[in-house]
Amino acid sequence: MKRMLIFLMVFSILLSGCNKVPQEIKDSVDTEKLKDAVVDIVVDKLEEQEQVKVLKEYYEYIQQRASDDKILSFLKENVQGLDEKRVDEMLIQLENHLSVKGYDTKGILEKVSPYLQYASDELKSYFRIWENEADDQTTDGESTIKPVDEILKRALEAEDHIKRYPDGKTRDRIEELYRVYVKMGIEGLGNQYIYAEEGESRLSQEVQRIYEKIIEDFPGSWTAAVLESYLGELNKDSMNLDGPNAIYFFDNLDGIIEGIEKQ
Repeated sequence: MKRMLIFLMVFSILLSGCNKVPQEIKDSVDTEKLKDAVVDIVVDKLEEQEQVKVLKEYYEYIQQRASDDKILSFLKENVQGLDEKRVDEMLIQLENHLSVKGYDTKGILEKVSPYLQYASDELKSYFRIWENEADDQTTDGESTIKPVDEILKRALEAEDHIKRYPDGKTRDRIEELYRVYVKMGIEGLGNQYIYAEEGESRLSQEVQRIYEKIIEDFPGSWTAAVLESYLGELNKDSMNLDGPNAIYFFDNLDGIIEGIEKQ
């Protein structure tokens, strides 16, 4: 950090000194490069030992259930000096802390968003998925309020995140969300008849076409594989959602999704 201060002082001297030297010398000073160098120094990271110390102090605030203002103030003061992996850890801890305190997703995002610029691509993707759901919900808690193609599109986005970061810090929560989306796209919130033809127990032809389009457009995806398996079972029952094969599929949907993910 001393190096940063020294460089800033030198840079200030150089700029102020430019007013006292001939124009030709001024022109030879590449101030843009100097500015770039200053930016590089400003965002220079703390030494490893210092980063560990910052993280330890932050964890103590979290464990002590310090006030939100104190935790966020500490984060703001230190975040620029930390590596992405440390920023990720702090933001995940902040998310957990706020969740325990009763914040909803929007409230958590509001607190986390100012610091995402310092986080990894994984964390940015993770919170972007939650932001999309918070801003435009798929369910009101009692029923689905989005069409099936939109729900399954979100499943595909969650699946993409998991595959890009298979060993990431956020996998478990996004995997859980992914399974919710897939299940909602097949049986709503436990009522598969919302996707039936009106007044019947047969799968709607419109919904069937949506499933077939996803299978065609996203070959090799988990989502397509689940839908292909579902349509295969329904075909055995002439698309009757009350058929024995369909009911077996619904009863074992969690295991089916999990099995496909492991293939």
